[in-house]
Amino acid sequence: MSDQSKDSFGSIEDLFSYISAVETTVENEVERIADSLDALTDRMSASLRSAMGESAWFPQSKPIPPPPSPAPLAGPLGYLEASKEWISRHRAITAAAICFIGTGAFLIWRQRKANRAKRRAKRAKNGQRTEIVVLAGPPTAPLTRSISLDLERRGFIVYIPVNSLWEERLIQAELRADIHPLNLDVTSPSSISSTLRKFNSLLDPSNAPRHPLRLASFILLPQTPSPPVSSLILNISTDSWSDALTTQLLSPFTLLQAFLPLLLSHKASILFLTPINTPSLSPPQHALENVVAGAMDAYISTLRRETASSGLVNIVRFKLGAFDDASDREAFKLAVALRHESNGSSSNGTVSPPAAERRASRGTPLRDLHLDVFDAIVGKRRGNVYVGRGARVYDTLGKIVPDGLVGWMLGLKTRRRKESPTGETVGERAHGGGSPGWEKVDRISGEESA
Repeated sequence: MSDQSKDSFGSIEDLFSYISAVETTVENEVERIADSLDALTDRMSASLRSAMGESAWFPQSKPIPPPPSPAPLAGPLGYLEASKEWISRHRAITAAAICFIGTGAFLIWRQRKANRAKRRAKRAKNGQRTEIVVLAGPPTAPLTRSISLDLERRGFIVYIPVNSLWEERLIQAELRADIHPLNLDVTSPSSISSTLRKFNSLLDPSNAPRHPLRLASFILLPQTPSPPVSSLILNISTDSWSDALTTQLLSPFTLLQAFLPLLLSHKASILFLTPINTPSLSPPQHALENVVAGAMDAYISTLRRETASSGLVNIVRFKLGAFDDASDREAFKLAVALRHESNGSSSNGTVSPPAAERRASRGTPLRDLHLDVFDAIVGKRRGNVYVGRGARVYDTLGKIVPDGLVGWMLGLKTRRRKESPTGETVGERAHGGGSPGWEKVDRISGEESA
């Protein structure tokens, strides 16, 4: 057995040499294969790096942000910045203010737009005037003159009831073709019937078939209360009560009652123009004004309920405040001159001087009253209309403020007044109403003649 081994391998040394050669060969092959794999891996990595670097879709690496700069020191805010900061901190108040200002601006814009609109009465196709307005007010009152001139300028035919020659001459002195006096004595039923027959014939369509006339409105402007100064009830005479109730209540009511059938047939509007500032508070020493105003309120309310079922008449009551009518002194001078020319034939009449003679105060322009009167005539105004400075405020105070508080306030004012021994206020006219007697007229006319 040992002999065969020797023959196969030659010797032991040859065996070890063969094994060593095989081991060396395997190591060389393994190193060659490892080197090949390393080279292949390097080529693949280089290819991938090259492809990724040249590709546009691959996102760039995010740069490292620079360190934040130090915050600047807070200085005083400007007007605009302070306003923005305040608005951002008070959003509810800002929204409410914007709504309030926006609504007010819209209402002012709408009112100005309505005031700028042209107001003209309807006319016939040939341009003739067809609308008639009866203005039942004292011809000597500046308010009557102002309203009549404005209505005539807007295309109405105006008739003013008069009961004396010098009042008729006062209207004719205006030299207006469409302002006419209407002779009517409310104390004489025969005079009322005769005047109404003539007036009804004027409205008869058969007399003017091409352009028939129409009674558009009846405006009632009661005479201002008398006496002009504030008086206690104790000092008001029976003649003063009788004169006030006759001229301010009985005469207007009788006149309206006479025209009421015509107003219903023509579907005309009825306008009451009454002062509201003084009667709304019912102050002391103004009994005549308060009584007349209370009776007028009851009369208007009753008339509205009686005509509400028919719906033919639009009854509008104007509650008047203070107006800026100081420019009517010319009309007052004209009334004084005509009275003296009449040589005392109209001793029962009264003349109301302009507001500048009574009290120097600012009020609402008369143009606002003219526009509202026209709107009421054509049916755009209904119910109660407040015109003049303080009208709505005084009326609201008179309704919601307790009587005790009003009396306390008026009592303080009364104690500051200088009273005469008879209890009448010296040198002060009643606010919102009152017309001087003939002593005032004679004094002014004497000054002018001197």
